[in-house]
Amino acid sequence: MTSEKKSFLLGQLQEAIDEAISESGRINEIIDQMKVYGFDVMLMLESTVTISPTEDHHDALPEPRLSSNSEITLTDEDLAFFRELKIAA
Repeated sequence: MTSEKKSFLLGQLQEAIDEAISESGRINEIIDQMKVYGFDVMLMLESTVTISPTEDHHDALPEPRLSSNSEITLTDEDLAFFRELKIAA
């Protein structure tokens, strides 16, 4: 995996964690209660993520899937990935 891909995925993970926390009804409820009692609240969380390749991982990129007319065929997962990146396929 390239360092750019690793950085991208770690950024995506950070976004997902931030969204999960900010969308948590319970967390927001407690913060609102603290504000009612006159406290300003700043929530700062620290996390450590360690990633390492699995034993069966190979650095080679998968071969493109070509149809009989030499066009690349996309799976549902491919299309979902492109939609997430706001890329029309």
